[in-house]
Amino acid sequence: MVDHKAALIARLRWSPADGGRRDGVTARHPSAPPAAVRDASTVVLLRDAPGNQGIEAYLLRRAATMAFAGGMYAFPGGRVDPADMGPDVPWAGPSVAEVMHALDADPALARALVCAAVRETFEECGILLAGAVAGEDGRLGGGPEALSDQVRAAERLALERHELGLSALLRKYSLVLRADLLAPWARWVTPEIEPQRYDTRFFVAALPTGQHPGQPSSEADRMQWIRPADALERHRAGTMDMLPPTAFTLAELSEYADVAAVLAAAHARDLSPIMPRILVSGGEARLLLPHDEAYDDPGNHDDLRDAGPADPAWQ
Repeated sequence: MVDHKAALIARLRWSPADGGRRDGVTARHPSAPPAAVRDASTVVLLRDAPGNQGIEAYLLRRAATMAFAGGMYAFPGGRVDPADMGPDVPWAGPSVAEVMHALDADPALARALVCAAVRETFEECGILLAGAVAGEDGRLGGGPEALSDQVRAAERLALERHELGLSALLRKYSLVLRADLLAPWARWVTPEIEPQRYDTRFFVAALPTGQHPGQPSSEADRMQWIRPADALERHRAGTMDMLPPTAFTLAELSEYADVAAVLAAAHARDLSPIMPRILVSGGEARLLLPHDEAYDDPGNHDDLRDAGPADPAWQ
């Protein structure tokens, strides 16, 4: 069995390609203060692969015009919007207090991270992590699986254009956010050298019964279900670019036989922040993770001025 995580760690490199530019973004100068970190959520949608061949993850290829990670394959997700901080989103499942403890966040932020995860997943692929609400007669209405493809497409566009909020969407169709469908998996913080930085909570979720992804939003140009091991092989071959958090998550998921095993393992995950640092040695920039011996060396200051061409940045 291939140890995908070990293989990935061995090849982690970073370089200021194209004269200090990466994916259309200029790297921060070492003398400048680090950019402010913004909160974000990412959802790893999973389903069991046909023929007992493990699991498949849903990946989008971000449009090349995107300022952050353009052209990269990623999971659905994005930054927390101010509207996600509102307390009026219909909620079911673990309490905000339970979520707060798992995410190491205050109540308002914990709630916003979950709301952002649900909103972004629906915006970007049309999967709505919600459930039906009982009417006055006690009967459950139709869940999100009852929404037609046409309705989903229209409401996704309205959300993307900020013409509709998550709370209004759920109430419009008598739905409630299902926090129990999301399980925290990891927390990645963008390196200080980057001009755009995010503190991203990764969640795992099983594809809800009766739902299927729609067409990608304007932020992506391709989507696919793929086995984690197959995605990593394509990544190594240079045909599927992705940022390290995406690749590491896929490497971890490749170890599980089915979605149920992933969800069971999520409860015991270490959710400490992971912020890669960058070590320049011999003209090459290498990513360091918290478990690396050189990670806490005070001489490693993410200074890329002496770095020459290497692998594509953050890969």
